[in-house]
Amino acid sequence: MNQDSVSSSTLGAAPVRKDRGPIASQACDVCRQRKQRCDENSPKCGLCTRLKIECNYREPVPTKKDKTMVEILDRVKNIEVMLEQFPQLATGIAEFKPSQTPLTHSSLNNPLSFKAEGHTFATTFSHPNKTITGRMHTSTIYTHHTASHKILLWPAIQQLLLQAAPSSNVDGKFLERGAVFMVRTQTSRPPLSLDIDLQERPFVGMQSLASRVVGGSRTTFPGLVPEAMHQLAVSYFDTFNFLYPFMDRQTFLSDTLVKEMSEGFDGDMESVIALLIFALGEVALEGSCGSPVDIYQARPSGIRGGSGSSKPPGASFFNEAMKKIGSVLTECNLENVQMFCLTALYYQSCYRHLEFWRSMVSASSACDILITSDTFDWKSPKGDLIKRAYWHCATMETTLHLDIDLPLTSMMNLETHIEMPLFPTPFCEDDLKGDQESNWQAHSSSVLALRRICVQMQNGISEMSRMDADSSCSKAYTFLTAAGVRQLAFQLTQWRGLLPSALQWAEDEPASFPCVQTPEREIGNIDPSFTSPMSQQSSRPVLFSTDIDEEPVRYPYAYDIQVATLRTRYYYAKYMVYRPFVYKVLHSPELVTPEDAQNVAECLQSCLMWPILLSPPSRCKRLIPYLSTWSQIFLSILIIVHLSKGNMMLKDICDNMCGERYHAEIDETVRLMLDWIRDLKDAEDPIALWCWSMLRGIYW
Repeated sequence: MNQDSVSSSTLGAAPVRKDRGPIASQACDVCRQRKQRCDENSPKCGLCTRLKIECNYREPVPTKKDKTMVEILDRVKNIEVMLEQFPQLATGIAEFKPSQTPLTHSSLNNPLSFKAEGHTFATTFSHPNKTITGRMHTSTIYTHHTASHKILLWPAIQQLLLQAAPSSNVDGKFLERGAVFMVRTQTSRPPLSLDIDLQERPFVGMQSLASRVVGGSRTTFPGLVPEAMHQLAVSYFDTFNFLYPFMDRQTFLSDTLVKEMSEGFDGDMESVIALLIFALGEVALEGSCGSPVDIYQARPSGIRGGSGSSKPPGASFFNEAMKKIGSVLTECNLENVQMFCLTALYYQSCYRHLEFWRSMVSASSACDILITSDTFDWKSPKGDLIKRAYWHCATMETTLHLDIDLPLTSMMNLETHIEMPLFPTPFCEDDLKGDQESNWQAHSSSVLALRRICVQMQNGISEMSRMDADSSCSKAYTFLTAAGVRQLAFQLTQWRGLLPSALQWAEDEPASFPCVQTPEREIGNIDPSFTSPMSQQSSRPVLFSTDIDEEPVRYPYAYDIQVATLRTRYYYAKYMVYRPFVYKVLHSPELVTPEDAQNVAECLQSCLMWPILLSPPSRCKRLIPYLSTWSQIFLSILIIVHLSKGNMMLKDICDNMCGERYHAEIDETVRLMLDWIRDLKDAEDPIALWCWSMLRGIYW
C-alpha cells in the first residue's frame, strides 16, 4: 500500500462516523392505531408477538423515485412486446417496396429525396408484386455482429487493411469467436507482481466467539491503521459503489470493517472482501489523483497510480486477498458473488481483461447457484441487494457479449424472473447525500433500462439479417430495411425522454451539465450553474472538456464518470443500430436508398465527442466501466471515418447529410480516439496494442 497516497489524500483520514439507523418505511396496523413505534419485524412485530395477535402491514406507498423507475420499466416492457411481434410482421416478405428506389450520387444533393418512412413495422414491409428467383452474391449478404472488432471481417475493410497495413495480417478465425479473440490478445501479458504484500504479524487481543469458532490465527498489518482502513473503504463506496452498487455501505462500515479493525484478518469471507475493497479504494484514490504512469509529448497519461503494468495501485491488498481467497472460493452465498465481482473490478482497473472476464463468469455462476438453490424475500433489503448483484452480473455479461462476443452463462436464463432493484431504504447518510448530489440510483436504473433496450434492438437486427440470409429472394436487404431499423432506434429516443429531469441533456450537447436540477438539490450542488446567474442563460456550462492536457476538475461521487458512462452507452447504442447501413453503402451501393443514406448519417453523427473521451473521465481511465471494450469500439469508428474520406458514396453522405456539427467536431473526435488507444497502448493494454497495430498504415 502507498501510505503516502492515503495520508495526503484530499479525503483525509476522517474518524469513523456513526451511520444513520434504518428509516422506518412502514408500521403494522396495531402500532399505527396505538400511535407507537413499530420495530417492523416480519412476519410479526415485537408488540403483536407479545400480545399474540394478528400483525398486518400495509403496502408501502411508492416514492417519486420508485414511480420514475416503474415508468421506465413499463416502457421497456412495451418495447419488448412490440419487438416480439417483429417476426410475424416480416413473414412472407420477399423484396423491397417499389417506393424504395436506389440512391444515386446526384440524389444526395436533393433535400426532397429524404422523405422519412412510416413509424410502424407495418409500413416497412409490403407483399411483393413479383417474386424474383436466384440468390444474391455472398458479399452482399449482411451478417450481423455486434462486436465492433468484427467489422474487420467486412470485405471492404479487409481490402483496406491489405493495402494500408499488410503487416497486420488479420486472421478471420481469430476474430470470429470472442473468447478466442480475448485469449489470443492476452497471451503475452506478464502476470501481476507477487512481491508486493503487506507486512503482517499475529493478532494479539480478544476475539469474538464467531472468530474463535472458525479457528485459525488472525493477523494484523502494522502499516494499516484504522484511519487508513476507513479512508480506503470510504474511497471505494464514494466511487466504485456508485458505479456498481452491489455492496451495502452500512453493513460493511458497521459490521465488517469494525470486526477487521478490532480482531484482525483471517481466511474468512469478511477479511477477503475487506482487503478487496481496500485494494479498490486505493485504485479510486490513486487512479484519479495519483501520478500519471507516463507522459507523452508533455501530456500526462490518463492512467494514474502504480509503478508499471505489473504493479498497479492496491496490489498489496489484492495479493493478500488472493492468499486468503482459497478457503472461501466455493461458498454459496451473496458474499461469494460480491467477492468475485470485486475481484473482477480490480482486474478491470489494471486492464487485465482476460482475468476480468473469467472473474465475472465465476460471479455469474455463483449468482446463478445462489438464486436457484434458495428462496428469498425479494422486497427485503437483502433481497434487493441480491437483485443488485444479479443485475450487475447481467449488465457486465451483456456488455461483454454485445461488445466482444463473449459467451453468456446460464445465469442469463433467470433474467425474466428477477425484477430490477428499487434501492429501498435503509440508507446510511453518506449514500443518501451521494444520491442527492449525483443521482447515482437514477443513473444505475437508467443504465439497466438502456441495457435491455440495446439487447432487444440487436436481436431485432439479427433477426432481420437472418431472414435476409435465409430468403430465396435475389435482392439483399429485403428485410433489413431503413424504416425497420429506425423504428428500433426510436426506442432510444423514448428512453431519453423517460430519463429523470436531473439526467436529461441536449442530444447535440453531450459535454454539457444536465438540463434540469430539482429544488431539493440546492445544497452542495455539483453543477455550479444551478446556483448562479448562468442558469438563466440558454447555453449550458460544460461538464466535460476536450482539453486533456491540463489537470482535470475533480467531481465527488464519480459524478463525471456516472454521467459519461450513461451518455456514451446511449451514443454507442445509436452507432450500433445504424452501422449495418455503412456495410450496405460499402458493399451494395447500387441498392442504397435515401432512407439508407440518412441512417448512415445518423451512424456517423452518433460518434461525435463521446463523454468518456473527454476530461475528466479520460484522465482517470482506471475507473472507467467496461474498460476492456472501448479501444476496439474506437478502432471500428476510426476505420469507418477513414473510409468516409475515400469511398465516394460515404463521402457524399458526409458532405451533404451529416451537418455542420459533424464537420466541426469529427477531426477532434478522431484525435481523442487515437489518443485513448495510444495511452492504453503505452501502458501495455493488450487490446489497445492490437488496435494500434491495426491502425498503423491507415492513420500514419
